[in-house]
Amino acid sequence: MATDRRVWIATHVGRVRSANEDLYLVGDRIGCDPIDAWSGTLAGGRGWAVIADGMGGHEGGKVASRVVVEAVAGAIDRAHDEASVTSMIDDANRRLFEEMYSGAGRPGMGTTIVGALFFDREALVFNVGDSRAYEIRRSRLLQLSRDDTLDADRSRRGGRSHALTQSLGGTTKPLALRPHIRRLPLEDHVGIMLCSDGLSDMVQEDEMSRLLSQSSGEPAESLVAAALEAGGKDNVTVIVIGSRT
Repeated sequence: MATDRRVWIATHVGRVRSANEDLYLVGDRIGCDPIDAWSGTLAGGRGWAVIADGMGGHEGGKVASRVVVEAVAGAIDRAHDEASVTSMIDDANRRLFEEMYSGAGRPGMGTTIVGALFFDREALVFNVGDSRAYEIRRSRLLQLSRDDTLDADRSRRGGRSHALTQSLGGTTKPLALRPHIRRLPLEDHVGIMLCSDGLSDMVQEDEMSRLLSQSSGEPAESLVAAALEAGGKDNVTVIVIGSRT
């Protein structure tokens, strides 16, 4: 029988940047405000959550994340397996370059993407770039995504690199993408957290786990507040999808 999942969202421009170039998609909700928080439900056995972290400066990153999120929003309800998720990401990348060439954006603008597509008993978790997805298992975190950065193994040990090895856009000519896609069985007590690097750069994973275990009902806002307390050097977006209700 299909079941619902609670979802909590928070995004913040941070303490340094002048604009929020992160953008999220949860169901038909697209978040675009400098500061935003929302909670609700992914109803039934199917749903999705996505974060795009734009880059490019002078509004280029904001354009890039918007183009990609809108492209994904128009296709994700038809995605059902690894091949269709890859096709969806490739199409979003193609549209981004079309926008770049049209003059509406900036040469080299780009975005990372991380997301989860939920079915009743499993999820497809995907990413390109360094925005992250974690499994939440009794408030402990296990990274599901793969960082597309130089020396990614070192970055997982705390010496995080910001040199991306792939992204949507981010170059002047299209390059072939290799999305990371993982199929995850969803047990009753398993949730998923998605975040831009504005969280994972500022807050250590053990502190994220502690905050998730101690949150009084708004876990995404608690995590964003921790990133701001640590300096808020980048835009920060967090989506927490709870276990089934």
